[in-house]
Amino acid sequence: MSRILITDDSSSQRIILTGILQKLGHEVEAAMNGQEALEKIEINPPDCMLLDNLMPIMNGLQTLEALQAQNIKLPIIMLTADIQDWLKTRCLELGATTFLNKPVKQAQIQEALQHILQTPQTTEAPCI
Repeated sequence: MSRILITDDSSSQRIILTGILQKLGHEVEAAMNGQEALEKIEINPPDCMLLDNLMPIMNGLQTLEALQAQNIKLPIIMLTADIQDWLKTRCLELGATTFLNKPVKQAQIQEALQHILQTPQTTEAPCI
């Protein structure tokens, strides 16, 4: 299956998401913030990233900005409890593929991954 990078400062969220993704047959790597994620992406880019927004050191928006500045393109599922329209719009402008609201369910992740990993990426991917 695919290799997925989970980027979330919450160890409990990383554990939960790792369990879900491994159950779905994916290989998982984890980062505690955007800076750590960028380092891991530089060494070995994943097939997809699950990215939290509110994190210390480098948050989700800053991570998206850094990826865009480095012209690194990969499918990104934003996971956040913040449902403000401006945030969703900005994340999509910066290259996020889709948005899922926390707490996220296995079926939501599975559906998003199936769509992302089986569909060629475009600059205007639909939001699930």
